[in-house]
Amino acid sequence: MSVLSLISMLLLFYLFYSAFSDTFYEEKKQESRDLTTSAVSMIEGFYQLSQSSEMTELEAQKLALYALESSRSFHDGYYWVNDSNANMVMHPERADLIGINLAKVQDANGIYLFSEFVKEAHKGGGWVDYYWTKPGVEREVFHKVSYVALFEPWDWVVGTGVYLDEVEAKNNRLFIQSIELIVAAFLVMAIVSIMWAKRSTQLIRDMAIKDPLTGIYSRRYLNETSASFISQDQRNQNNHLYVLFLDIDRFKQINDSFGHRFGDEVLHEVGNVLLEYTRPEDLCVRYGGEEFVILTLANRLEPVQHLAERLRTHINGINLTHNIDLTVSVGIAMRGDEESIISVLNRADQYLYEAKESGRDCVISEP
Repeated sequence: MSVLSLISMLLLFYLFYSAFSDTFYEEKKQESRDLTTSAVSMIEGFYQLSQSSEMTELEAQKLALYALESSRSFHDGYYWVNDSNANMVMHPERADLIGINLAKVQDANGIYLFSEFVKEAHKGGGWVDYYWTKPGVEREVFHKVSYVALFEPWDWVVGTGVYLDEVEAKNNRLFIQSIELIVAAFLVMAIVSIMWAKRSTQLIRDMAIKDPLTGIYSRRYLNETSASFISQDQRNQNNHLYVLFLDIDRFKQINDSFGHRFGDEVLHEVGNVLLEYTRPEDLCVRYGGEEFVILTLANRLEPVQHLAERLRTHINGINLTHNIDLTVSVGIAMRGDEESIISVLNRADQYLYEAKESGRDCVISEP
């Protein structure tokens, strides 16, 4: 009976391990995609500066490349840039490749690597599976998957990726340690494994859907859950879906005057206010930078306006390490029949723009 129980536990653990490995692998792929998407958004910001005549296009490109080359906030990761002709534009670990055409470069499996990057980028972005060296290990290649995207105005193919041997090694270490514990005391391990599995799954989910700085949900989670809000809006004729778009006023000046650490403090405290003064059924999202989005259901506009004013007032009263006048501007839009979430967000963003134009520190909603 004990042997059968042990075999059952090992089988259950193997099934869990397989599911966990697949989930972890997909999460790492998604991380690569999110990082590349963020890089393209950052490049877009420099491009817009060049279009507004604040700097030349060449200056904007140099600053964008410097920002990408300096970005090392993710483990063992880096960005690179090549153009659509497979000429290397920037690579922080292989400066010897810059300016060289790599169209004929093959990996260990004969894949024309940079040609594949260009092809996937021109399809609208995608992953490429291949073998490449690691930083500091130039004589050995490792299995890697990268997500690449095209920034069309400058003809840049931007990418980053994850080394799969690290994913496999981490999963293998987890498997071996867990097997040892099951063999030693499989009855106890049955309970521990279930608890640990739930905790690990929740931790991975939280890491994927929550912004670590503010503690509120990420833009990715908004994309995943907005459909449920639309469904509730369609089912209940007495409730309507409202979108609040908030932006911290003059946030760049705050960063420039007091530093990014203080800027992070501001973002963290604003996130706390949003969590404290919204309902559990509302969705609070850090949309990007100093922008926040709230999805809420209400039977009329007035309570939503009251919510926006309450948030604006409490944010203004945040006690910070530097005594500044912290304000936000807010735009509110109600979803119309058959309207997509993107359309509602765009309208709320337009009302936010009107709030900015009206002097900031105010709430603008549709008539």
